[in-house]
Amino acid sequence: MSTLTNSLIHLDNNIVFAATTMKNVDLPEKNNMALHVCVNPEEVLKNRYRLEKELELPLSNWVLPWQKHTANLVRVTKEDLGKGALDANTSIMNTDAVFTTEKNTLIGVFTADCIGLVLVDESTPCVCTIHSGWKGTAQAITYKSAKYLIDQGFMKPENVKAYFSPSIQYDSLEVGMEVVDLMKELPFDLESYIRYMPNEKAYIDNQGINIEMLRSLGITQIYPSSYDTKKERDNCFSYRAERPTGEHFTFAYLK
Repeated sequence: MSTLTNSLIHLDNNIVFAATTMKNVDLPEKNNMALHVCVNPEEVLKNRYRLEKELELPLSNWVLPWQKHTANLVRVTKEDLGKGALDANTSIMNTDAVFTTEKNTLIGVFTADCIGLVLVDESTPCVCTIHSGWKGTAQAITYKSAKYLIDQGFMKPENVKAYFSPSIQYDSLEVGMEVVDLMKELPFDLESYIRYMPNEKAYIDNQGINIEMLRSLGITQIYPSSYDTKKERDNCFSYRAERPTGEHFTFAYLK
């Protein structure tokens, strides 16, 4: 498979497939993939059924979380197949990162302005998807998840590839000083990712901070996104720019 309608392809080879779905005004709910954030669940399911057909991987092989801005990581196994695929209430609850070593088991996360991150190690093999808005970043979900996977032998830093979904970028992510104070508690030098404003506000580079976390673990194969969800509303969902809004779906599976 080399193409996928209304999606950014991150990786497609004989080991793994990873992508992010994009906004499309001509599709049901503008190609919203999130059942927990929608107007009509049946319209979202139409989008999922279309993606299912293109991937040739049935929804019964999908496993999805219901994200709550936590720093929790959950391992997905064959016993979880189908969770969250047709009904949000069956999702893996209270987690914002999932990983699997099982073949033909699709995992993913949903985002509007937040980061959707895919970690891939083709040598083990293992895939992980992470949802990180500023709340997740302040809890170091990317660092904690990647470190666990490395420490437990699921991934090797020199082999990991990290792919970022579209997200709200540095010039658009304005926050209060209480958010800056949370970021400063992280054990990283983040001054270059914070731009202070005279109105007791600041701009933060959420993608850059997450990249810094990955680099601190020896991960160097990193592929950022240039899409700013707040600015590029024709292609991207943005909670800050458009409420209510749908969500992108950043996903991966081992073949």
